[in-house]
Amino acid sequence: MSDSKGFGLGFIAMGCAPLLMFAGSLMFLVLMTSSSDSCVPTQVGGSVVIDIDSLPEGPIAGYHGEQLLNAAYIINAGAALGLSERDLTIGVMTAMGESSLRILDHGDDAGPDSRGLFQQRANGAWGSYEDRMDPTISATNFFKALMEVEGRDDMKRSLVAHTVQRNADPWHYAPYGNAADEVFSALAGIELPGVPGNYVAGSEVCANAPGGAPQLNGECGPVAHANLQASTCQGYAAISAEFNIDWPGGVGCYAPRPWEDPPLDHPKGLACDYMVATADTGKVPTPEMHAQAVQVINWLIQHHEVLKVKYIIYDHHIWEADENEVGSWESVKRFSESFNTGNLTLDHVDHIHVSHYL
Repeated sequence: MSDSKGFGLGFIAMGCAPLLMFAGSLMFLVLMTSSSDSCVPTQVGGSVVIDIDSLPEGPIAGYHGEQLLNAAYIINAGAALGLSERDLTIGVMTAMGESSLRILDHGDDAGPDSRGLFQQRANGAWGSYEDRMDPTISATNFFKALMEVEGRDDMKRSLVAHTVQRNADPWHYAPYGNAADEVFSALAGIELPGVPGNYVAGSEVCANAPGGAPQLNGECGPVAHANLQASTCQGYAAISAEFNIDWPGGVGCYAPRPWEDPPLDHPKGLACDYMVATADTGKVPTPEMHAQAVQVINWLIQHHEVLKVKYIIYDHHIWEADENEVGSWESVKRFSESFNTGNLTLDHVDHIHVSHYL
């Protein structure tokens, strides 16, 4: 691949990763650690292991063995960022076009320093040599760059891949689209004996890993107020217990807002704003903070009934419990002109708004 813009590694995955539900034929995806009984947070990469024996023998669309294993790593890396099925297949398609789903320790005439599944260059944009040779880290960095491609859902998949990779031929990846779909479907459909649900790879699920059932209590000290409703307090407390995030701009819930006539959810004590960015970052979240925000939103959508979530607004989009299907944020969010004003706060670019029912 040719030179591209930089996206440093910063996303932290769990050695025993959260389960992420996708709509339709999508699967639960989990990662398994190479160690033992302990479940502790680890950097993306080295300790993340997928059991090759749990994968299809193949060939699937001409790919088998190590190639299918690498495709599973790519899918899990994208799922950990809360990306859609389409985005995940773009990742697989791109690696097919760059390396035939093999971790290559050599480049080509156009990029003699290119390495790994995505043939990432040694320009500092894609991490160290070790990062580029690690399937999870290299895929994570690819997907972070992909997340910055505006309007990608309306673009041809090869053009999305080209925007990230900057290949000399923007249609280079198109011939791999059908094969990527076949491989994705094959991996998404795996059912492991004794494990509920569909998995790309089997795993022990950490009891304390983000993605579990909400812990309901009324301990919402930092945002507590006499006018804050119980459901909103419990929602804040559950998010805090599950993710322990240090929100860059803090969290704001009850607010009088005398200018709202009639009053909306904040004056009623039925909403919280989770600030993912501040003026220091231009009110735009970092890729790492965006990925974490999407992880929280996916979890809220999956548990919206017990948490009494009414709707979620983030980054120009909305999801409403009464109107939209349950699935990943990327697959069920709905763009709204109401949140396309050019003001990053009014457009909810710098925060997640969560409204609750009484």
